[in-house]
Amino acid sequence: MTTDLLAFSFLALPPAAEAAAVVATLGVGGATGAGVVAWLSSRRRARRATPPGRILLALTGDGLPCAAIDAAGRLGRADHAVVVPAVLLPTPYGLALDRASPDSGSRALDLLEAVERRLTRAGVQVDGRVVQGRTRRHAIRRLVEQERHDRLVVPAGGPEEGGLSADDVGWLLAHVEGEVLVLRAGPHARVAAPVQERPAGDQASAPAPALGRTSTAA
Repeated sequence: MTTDLLAFSFLALPPAAEAAAVVATLGVGGATGAGVVAWLSSRRRARRATPPGRILLALTGDGLPCAAIDAAGRLGRADHAVVVPAVLLPTPYGLALDRASPDSGSRALDLLEAVERRLTRAGVQVDGRVVQGRTRRHAIRRLVEQERHDRLVVPAGGPEEGGLSADDVGWLLAHVEGEVLVLRAGPHARVAAPVQERPAGDQASAPAPALGRTSTAA
């Protein structure tokens, strides 16, 4: 086996197994092992110098579309990419785009935290945000324009499935460039219920939240 082929095969190994394989190679042939170590070091330096990929996951806020969330997590692991879950939050014209009503803003942040926990348990890097817009389509357009990404994942199926409607999916495919993965869950897939609203008394006494980790630039 040549040095390049041997080193390439080591890249697919977990760190502990890779270290053991390099040690074994050094024991068998010092020159070959040294070449493998040098090659791996150069590849790792190149990887660290390259920003990780980013996978956008657009969420309607109607519920937790677990199939789409898990698919984004699998893609993130396979591509060593950061998953960017983004809750789309339509904001009325009477409110500035850095503000939201107490109930909708709190629900969006609660949903985002639940999605982030699920993705973190899947073993991927997460960089969540709430993206406001005058309509859901406006929020999607602002998301893809403002966030660097390699692909966009969207759930489909309508509000009861936590996904975009057929009309919204058609609009997205016609107006959003780049790689788009539209995922509609199977008939027995699990969709978690929307995050429960806070008690009415809490909503009435709370000011409109200034959303954290949001994308709001005009």
